[in-house]
Amino acid sequence: MPVRSSPTREEFLVCVGPSPSCADVIKSVQKMAAAAKVEWFAVYVETPKMLRLPAAERNRAVYNLRLAEQLGAQTITLRGSQIPGEIVDFARQRQIAKIVAGRPTRHGWGDFLFRSPVDDLVRLSGAIDVLVSSGTPGEPTEAPVLVQPKPVRLPGYEMGLLYIALATGLCFLMYPYFDLPNLIMVYLLAVMVTAVQCGRGPAILNALLGVLAFDFCFVPPRWSFTVEDAKYVVTFVVMFLVAVVIGHLTSLIKRQAEAARLQERQTAAMHALSRQLAGTRGVENILQVAVQHISAILQCQVVALLPDATQQLHVVAGDLDSVFQQHILKEMNTAQRTYDGGQIAGWGIQGSQGTENLYLPLQAADVTVGVLALRPMDPESPEWLLPEQLRLRFLESLGKQVALALSVELLQKTTLDSRNSPS
Repeated sequence: MPVRSSPTREEFLVCVGPSPSCADVIKSVQKMAAAAKVEWFAVYVETPKMLRLPAAERNRAVYNLRLAEQLGAQTITLRGSQIPGEIVDFARQRQIAKIVAGRPTRHGWGDFLFRSPVDDLVRLSGAIDVLVSSGTPGEPTEAPVLVQPKPVRLPGYEMGLLYIALATGLCFLMYPYFDLPNLIMVYLLAVMVTAVQCGRGPAILNALLGVLAFDFCFVPPRWSFTVEDAKYVVTFVVMFLVAVVIGHLTSLIKRQAEAARLQERQTAAMHALSRQLAGTRGVENILQVAVQHISAILQCQVVALLPDATQQLHVVAGDLDSVFQQHILKEMNTAQRTYDGGQIAGWGIQGSQGTENLYLPLQAADVTVGVLALRPMDPESPEWLLPEQLRLRFLESLGKQVALALSVELLQKTTLDSRNSPS
């Protein structure tokens, strides 16, 4: 069955940083969001470079983030090494349509020699609109300018070949002045960079290509794969093994960092959901908020089902047709079994087959109050490729938050009805 494309909502995301003009950009986005009557997000990415900034600039970034929160934005702090990538990943995860960033202040040779984060943001944005605003303090804020993304992207293996070619070129420059072991270090550095930027597969390929290039270009006799001294064979083997180990460890560290960032995003998502639920009243309104929020977090279609007086489930929030696309009676029976048994069932769960939906019971204090039915829009997205244990733990945490809000609302309603009933 073809995967449905993710519907993008006309929400705004403003990039928060230590720039003096950032406050004006935030105010501009607040006005645009208010005019469009949509939610908006203020996102600050904490990178190692940001941590080395002077205290005054770090304090300014914190002030800008607080200003956005006071103006009604949902404020998010992410951690990562690349600001543009973190911003775009978050925007895609939340299905945000427009990203607003401040105009870079560098001019002249700086524009020529160095690419600004806004350039990378535009390059990575894809279908997301990137708006650049230059809100200079004390001057009227300019209307954001829509910047079209440039489709420049090299797959991992092609980028890896570029790194090994650059390393070989550098070795040619070093060859007249340095011994051969120094050239080996250059190839090992290329393998490490490849592992960070492209992954383990391209890094292992570059480990092999580095050995071959080193042998062919620099080991006597040059321009041949034969060697005069047998000791170089040991050098080649050790060089290849060291390069493979470096590539593997570097890619492992990268995956661990990505897992930590994903966990941080999940924590921020749970906090945002809890904050929204705390300010919502009414069973249907609570479930509507839950459906919208979980759909944005997990990139899926969601419907909420509650039991009636006969303990039979019926849809309260969400689009039934988008989740139950076929075999509706069978899917409703699976949802009913999930409610009766209080166990997660459906897609991605061991022992559950024949359905593309995931059924999450809403449990509070060991009592099931309803069921959420989720249909992934893209099962290959990072949120759905997590190990089953981590994925289920996150889903259960979301379900418990919704169930707790429902239980409190139902308890308050019962208490109010008992007070209003004649004695």
